[in-house]
Amino acid sequence: MIRASGVVVRDGVLRVRMAWFAILQCGIAAAVAWLVAENVLDHPRPFFAPIAAVVCLGLSDTQRLRRMVELALGVSIGVGIAELLVKELGNGWWQISLVVLVCMSVAQLLGGGALMTTQSAVQGIFLAAMPQTPGGGLYRWEDALIGGTTALVVVAFLPADPARFVRQEAQDLIRVLAAISSESAAVLRSGDPERADAALERARRTQDDIQAWTDALRGAEEISRVSPLRRRHRPELQRYRRGLVGLDRATRNMRVAVRRIAAALETGTPMPAELADVFDHLAEILRLLEGEVGTAHERMVSATALAALAGRLDPEQLGAQSLSANVVVAQLRSVVVDLLGVTGMDEHQARTLLPG
Repeated sequence: MIRASGVVVRDGVLRVRMAWFAILQCGIAAAVAWLVAENVLDHPRPFFAPIAAVVCLGLSDTQRLRRMVELALGVSIGVGIAELLVKELGNGWWQISLVVLVCMSVAQLLGGGALMTTQSAVQGIFLAAMPQTPGGGLYRWEDALIGGTTALVVVAFLPADPARFVRQEAQDLIRVLAAISSESAAVLRSGDPERADAALERARRTQDDIQAWTDALRGAEEISRVSPLRRRHRPELQRYRRGLVGLDRATRNMRVAVRRIAAALETGTPMPAELADVFDHLAEILRLLEGEVGTAHERMVSATALAALAGRLDPEQLGAQSLSANVVVAQLRSVVVDLLGVTGMDEHQARTLLPG
């Protein structure tokens, strides 16, 4: 029990350490939004301004611009429809139900996402349930704009390092690929079908790792567009974008290779022993690439290592005599070409390194 509690506390502390800067941004934005709404626009207790700022920022760096636009539109829809219906129908439980139905329907009709649709209903409920005050609807709409604008200003002038989380997600994916490659070598040596199935299952889950990298990259690119302080990171983010394309393809080809190994072991098809050494070699190169991802390709030692591995991928020399063995070698050839693309090499040039 004590050990489990310690793990929970340690994981919680780790999450706070990873999110501390986003939490700081939210705290600053909430305070500034309240001060602006209260002192500049003279709104009485403008609680929705800091709420809007925190909703727009959130703990994720992704889609902050979209969240701001959806929030403003959702508030506008909710305030407009609720003002109209309450003026004609008054307040009450069935009026609240009607406001929610109409607001959410209109938001969906306009193609709104979850935030826009929810905010339209929430703002409608506020106006339909609470006593009406002069300018209440207008104040809430202005507060939403103040909160969203404050969030943008905080992102622009107190920005996170846009490459930090992208690098972390990229390294996580490459680390997983290295583990899968190393495990594939062990599977080939052991000939264990159950172990092969486990490796295949892990390979299939790599789509989640790719999506995490994609989301982090989108958020980083958004920060580099909004913040003048982070525009210098654009070349590095472009390298990560190219790397994502290559690693996405390499991951898919790795899945096919592992699936073919699993199928071959299920049917008792023999696989050449040399393939295990190739997978081990690939795992070593991936660990090297993990430390170099995102750097300029001229300085990437992993490119030289991948070029050497490409020269080994001759099906005949590797003893690939069955269909399954040939498929695995073919997929490994594609993986290496894709990874050379991550290092900045042109695909045609990478393919010339493969044996004929």
